[in-house]
Amino acid sequence: MRYTLRTGLAVATLAGSVIIPSAAFAATSHGTRTASAADQCTVVKTDGFGAGLGIRMTMSPQGPSVAFFDEADGSPVTGLGPLNRSHPALGRDAGIEAEILNPYGSTPQLLAKTNGGRSGYYALQNFPTLPKGCSLDEGTVIKQCTVSHQDGIGAGLDARLTMSPKGPSVTFIDEADGSPVTRLGTLNRSHPKLPDSAGIYAEIVQPTSWDPQLKSKTQGGSTPYAFTSLPKLPKGCPLN
Repeated sequence: MRYTLRTGLAVATLAGSVIIPSAAFAATSHGTRTASAADQCTVVKTDGFGAGLGIRMTMSPQGPSVAFFDEADGSPVTGLGPLNRSHPALGRDAGIEAEILNPYGSTPQLLAKTNGGRSGYYALQNFPTLPKGCSLDEGTVIKQCTVSHQDGIGAGLDARLTMSPKGPSVTFIDEADGSPVTRLGTLNRSHPKLPDSAGIYAEIVQPTSWDPQLKSKTQGGSTPYAFTSLPKLPKGCPLN
C-alpha cells in the first residue's frame, strides 16, 4: 500500500505526544527494574490516532514499530496487529490507513488516515529519535533486506542471485549435486564479470543500480546471451 501526498492534500501532525524511554515505560507497567542495554536504546511515544484509537510508536536499533490501543480503556487492539519492517502497512480491510514510511532508515514516519473519502486527511507523525550513542543495527538491516533466488543458466550450472543493501552478488552451483562451483568464485560490484578463462560468459550488468541483471552465455557459436534479473529488494529497504 503506497500513498502519494498530492498538492492540496492536507497533512497534519498528530498532537499530544508523550515520549518516554522504554525502561521507564516498562517500569510504569510492571514495577521498577534495571534497564538493559536494549531498553536504553529504545524510545516509546504514545499519541492519539483518531477514531477512538491510540498508538504506541517505538524506535529501537531493530527499527520502528507501531501498536494500536483503545483510548477508552488502554487495551490493545489486536485486530489491527503491530506494524514493523516486515509488516509496514495495514491491510485494505482494516478500515483505517496506516503505513510506516522509510522503515529501514534512521528517520521513519507514520502516514495515517482515519477518515475515508475526501473529508479525511493524511497525518504524518515522526517516530522518536534514538538516544545519543545509539544507532540502527546495520546487521539486522542487511539480514532483513537480503533476498535470493536460483536459476539455471545452462552447462549444468545454476546461478544463485542475491540482492542486498550492499548490491548484487552471484555464485554458481552444480545442478547435479547442489555443490558450489568454487572455481568460478563470486560476482559482485567489485568483481562483476568472469574472466575469459572461466569457459563461460557471466557478468552483472548495472551492478550499482536497483535493477541489475546477470548476462550469461554457456554455449559458443550464435547462441544469444541470456539476461536474468536479480530479485528486487523488499519494499523500504535501502541500497548503499
